[in-house]
Amino acid sequence: MKIFSKALGALILGFVLIPSVSMAGNSPIRGGGNFGIGLEFGDPGTWGAVGKFWIDEKNAFQPAVKLGGGVATLQLDYLWHTYDLFHPNQGRIPLYFGVGGDLVVQNVVAFAARGPVGVSYMFDRVDVPVDIFVQVVPTLWIFNGATNFYFFGEIGSRYYF
Repeated sequence: MKIFSKALGALILGFVLIPSVSMAGNSPIRGGGNFGIGLEFGDPGTWGAVGKFWIDEKNAFQPAVKLGGGVATLQLDYLWHTYDLFHPNQGRIPLYFGVGGDLVVQNVVAFAARGPVGVSYMFDRVDVPVDIFVQVVPTLWIFNGATNFYFFGEIGSRYYF
């Protein structure tokens, strides 16, 4: 139980410190700041709140709290973006890759390593500081000494302040 308390404390501390670290860089969201918050749909869970904290134009943290099936899942990813693959007439479409983890705390503790891969559309309008994203997330869960591998799909959107 002490290990669980320390892990949960470190995760909460990360959620508190990430916003202050993210204020150091420039946001690639036109008309928006370094912090975005929105909704995400997809597994694990069914839906939840998702954020994004830009460190600079190519690096960001992506925390989320997902709900579904009576379980709350905490997620935290570190993402790298590249803008070289897609060149739309308006807006920007970065491809991104990341590493992160999931933590479920219910009657038992389960955690997972995850590697999100996705694309997001960033509007090129000052009055629309929004991104829309879709991602595929290979995830390796560790639960009660067993491991399970899944591919999850997620879609969502965030508004930037």
